[in-house]
Amino acid sequence: MIGFNGGLIGGLATDRDTSLLSAVGVWTLPEQRNARLANLWPLVVTGAFATGGTVTEISSGGFTYRVHTFTSNGSFVVTTGGYVEYLVIGGGGGTDPGAYSGGGGAGGYRCSVLGESSGGGASAESPLLVTATTYPITVGLGNVNANGSNSVFDTITAVGGGRGGGGTGDGLTGGSGGGGGPQSQGPAGGAGTANQGFAGGNSSLSNNATSGGGGAGGAGANLTSGTSTGSAGGIGVSSNIDGTATTRGVGGKGGDNGQNGANGAGNTGNGARGLWGVTNSGWLGGSGIVIIRYPI
Repeated sequence: MIGFNGGLIGGLATDRDTSLLSAVGVWTLPEQRNARLANLWPLVVTGAFATGGTVTEISSGGFTYRVHTFTSNGSFVVTTGGYVEYLVIGGGGGTDPGAYSGGGGAGGYRCSVLGESSGGGASAESPLLVTATTYPITVGLGNVNANGSNSVFDTITAVGGGRGGGGTGDGLTGGSGGGGGPQSQGPAGGAGTANQGFAGGNSSLSNNATSGGGGAGGAGANLTSGTSTGSAGGIGVSSNIDGTATTRGVGGKGGDNGQNGANGAGNTGNGARGLWGVTNSGWLGGSGIVIIRYPI
């Protein structure tokens, strides 16, 4: 099991004093989180913990972590239970298969790493308690002419990003919303999912471009009237869960006049880039990712 040496059930760790160095007992989960933030007590892990995915070990914040990275579906096989941190990102939204489409929305972004952020402006979530069992891992796909699919780790579901709006259509709701289509009706961007991502950008009247999809860290930009340059996709969120600061969950840029689309990068949850005036069969959002870590 993962735990802290010593401590008493009671007030938060930030309220404890140095006399606790000689105390023994059990730490509650809020006490463990506060103690980790304040470096008040060392973590202790005994025995093997889990297998599954691509396994690496990193050092961060004075701790050594074992990291399990899933870039496709798999299984997280726990041999000794405890609390784990995670990053779960859904697949990015694609574009409409016609000649006009807003940018795809990023996949939903859920993170429990202390000091980092989830999508939609939310703080980090609580770590997840796992037991000695097998947890199926689903890594969401990016799709053409559709929302991205969900990524799932136990009770944690990151919603797929919204498809960009085509023709006169609105962007679709998703983890982050798809950008609005091009025509004179001024289609709206799709809404994002609370605590996972932001809305896509709105189109405007009489434009020759499309709007950007929403990102995990910000909304897609709205188009201004008469422009021929697609608006920016929403920004992503950076995480250092695997030892490398990486920004993921970026909304797809809106299409410029005469510009074709592009697929979102794999295992980022990024939305597909929009397009304007180029016949094509549609573009894929980037696939999602699931990363799990725990101290050893």
